[in-house]
Amino acid sequence: MSDGVTLEADAARIDLVGQPLLSRLSFATSAERVALLGDWSALFRLLASEAELASGTLRVGGVPVPQGVAQGAVGVMRLDPLLPGTWSGEQFLAASAELAGITAKSSTKSAFQTLERLGLSSLAARKLAHLPLAERRALLIAHATLTAPRVLCLEEPFAGLDTHSEAAVLAVIERASSGRCLVVALGDAESPASRQLLQTCTEHLRLAAGVVVAEPADAAVSRVTATICRNHQAFAAALAARGLTAHATHEAGILSVLTSASAGPCWRYLIELPKNSTAPILDAALETEAGLVELIPAT
Repeated sequence: MSDGVTLEADAARIDLVGQPLLSRLSFATSAERVALLGDWSALFRLLASEAELASGTLRVGGVPVPQGVAQGAVGVMRLDPLLPGTWSGEQFLAASAELAGITAKSSTKSAFQTLERLGLSSLAARKLAHLPLAERRALLIAHATLTAPRVLCLEEPFAGLDTHSEAAVLAVIERASSGRCLVVALGDAESPASRQLLQTCTEHLRLAAGVVVAEPADAAVSRVTATICRNHQAFAAALAARGLTAHATHEAGILSVLTSASAGPCWRYLIELPKNSTAPILDAALETEAGLVELIPAT
C-alpha cells in the first residue's frame, strides 16, 4: 500500500459490538478530494473508535485506522455528536487540543487561532447549547483541523441544513480543506451545497449493497441487486459479455435461506445499468439458467 493513497481498504470488515457493519470492503483512491456517496456511517464510526476493524486493512492518508486519528494525521468531523452545552466554543476547542497532545499552555492559543483562521471568531465566547445547527457543524469542522491533519474527513456536513446555512458551512469547509486532502460523505448529494462540493471532488465513491464503486462525474447510472441460486460464475460472465459491471456483494454467500438446500447457496450481485434497463440481466439469467430469485433497485 502506498503512502500517497488518500483512502484505501483491502478486505476490510468493520464490526460494531461483534456484528459486521461492512465486510470485504476493497478500494483505493489517490484523489485529493474524495466524495463518498451512499451510507458511509460505518467508516466514520470506525474513525471515531465506536466500531472496530475486525479484519483486513483500512488506511487514510497512508496511516492505518484508527492510529491516524490518534496521531493527528487524520481529522474527523462526526455528524452531530453530543456536545457539552455549557462550554464556550473556545473552551471546547482548547480541551480538545489538550486531549490531542497540545500542551495546556498552547491549547487556548491554538483554539483561538483555529477559529480565527476559519472565520469563526464569533463562536469563541458563545455557549455550545446556544449555537444553531450550522454553527455547531462549523465548530466541529474547526475541531477536526486542530492537529493540522493531512486528511480531513467530514460526515455529511450539510444534512438537515437550509440553503443559507449550507452556504455558510461550505465556506468553512473550503477554508478548512485548503492545503490538505478532503474526504467528505455527502449521502445522495441532493442539496445545492452537496452538489456544488461534489463537483470539486475528483473521485466519487458510491457505497451500495456493501460494494464500493467509482462513479464518473457525468454518468447517469442506475443500480440493481440481482440474487441467483445457480451457476453464478456463468451468470457473471454473461453479464460481462453484455457490457455490464457486476460486483459480488458482502451478502453473496449467506443467502441460502432464499432457496432450497438442493439448489445450493444464493449469490447476490450489484449490477450497474447505464441504460436503466434490466433486460440484459434477465437475458443473462435465462441463458445461464442462473435461477434468478430477486431483482431490486439499489440505493
